[in-house]
Amino acid sequence: MKKRWLSVLLLAVLFVGCPPTRKNATKIYITQNQYEKAKEQCLLGIEEAPADFEYRCLLGQIEIQLGNSQAGSKAFQNAFKIDTALTMKWFTVTEKNNLTAYWGTFIKVASELLLEKKYDEALVNLQLARKLDPTAAQQFIIEGHVRTEMGDKEGATAAYNRALSIDPENPEAYFSIAGTMFEKKDYEKAIDQFSNAIKYFIKRYDQQKGGLFQNVAFDRAVANEIVTLYNDKKEEELNRVLKTKLGIEQPEAQKRNVERFAITTEYLGMSYYHRGISNYNLKKDSLALNDWNATLEIQPNNLNAMFSVAEILVKFKKYDEARSYYEKIITLKGDDFAAWFMIAVCYSQVKNFQKAIEIYEDKALKLEPKNIDVLTNLAYAYRELKNTKKSLEYLMMIQELEKGK
Repeated sequence: MKKRWLSVLLLAVLFVGCPPTRKNATKIYITQNQYEKAKEQCLLGIEEAPADFEYRCLLGQIEIQLGNSQAGSKAFQNAFKIDTALTMKWFTVTEKNNLTAYWGTFIKVASELLLEKKYDEALVNLQLARKLDPTAAQQFIIEGHVRTEMGDKEGATAAYNRALSIDPENPEAYFSIAGTMFEKKDYEKAIDQFSNAIKYFIKRYDQQKGGLFQNVAFDRAVANEIVTLYNDKKEEELNRVLKTKLGIEQPEAQKRNVERFAITTEYLGMSYYHRGISNYNLKKDSLALNDWNATLEIQPNNLNAMFSVAEILVKFKKYDEARSYYEKIITLKGDDFAAWFMIAVCYSQVKNFQKAIEIYEDKALKLEPKNIDVLTNLAYAYRELKNTKKSLEYLMMIQELEKGK
């Protein structure tokens, strides 16, 4: 009899000491990569034990594996609400080998929520990221972006400065601080910060180009071609260039490196461009021109930079040079009214009125048939050619349009 009671007692102890059956089933399905079945068991477990933090952690893990990062984040948030200490222990002990991946998920979700304009939720995810790794600069840069969108400029600057305290050579932080100064129209400070960003983006650019051009000498034209093909999502052609021009036998393996190089190129180009605008606003036209030319060196198809260079050249009365930039713009964007209009203006400025009229009538006027500036310039050009009848015709058109306003 004693033996029977002892057996029952041992069985009871063993049963109490084991995790709940649903939790076991959830974990087993996770190890078997059967995440839908794991989720089903986990949700039933949550119904039975809503105050069990581990079920929420397991649900977070499952949702991430199913590609539902935001749902995974919500599950972890609930786990922290139930028991912060035990949830942290789950991350740092049970899942310590996957800590970086979870940190990356919270960063990813925060970035998504920023784009969705869900700023408070983005900040919650950044707080979770900081719990897992308080020393990563990237999360403070994203926080700065979130606070900027929320209109909290001081909070944004504080976040960017926190990023720099962790990583003093972080170009994104300098770029972001410069953007804040730029918006405040504090152009002198913006130039200083854009200059810091340029310095460290160049350093990163040189490191990344060294990785891509390890088999051949660096070629700026090829580098620009790679970035353009990446941005245009022409993967097959990109792989061909990597293989034939860079001697990379397995171009698919360089996908992440190409992506990083393209992003760095974009940031470096934007840094030069905005420093140019800052210089322009401070009446430093030559410095602005240098910056915009630097933009075009690494982003030869940057339309904004082309327009800006052309504008300065017009200001310097270098009309033929300016026209060459406007003509390049229309090779990229054939229906750009402003470019066609300025081509005609450049012809007028060098007294080639016949060519100016041709551009105004055949191109600009077809894009904007009621544009007063085009009609006025046509009247002027015909007058210069002593064609009074045509000049008067356009003046009458202007008069009719102004009556209708």
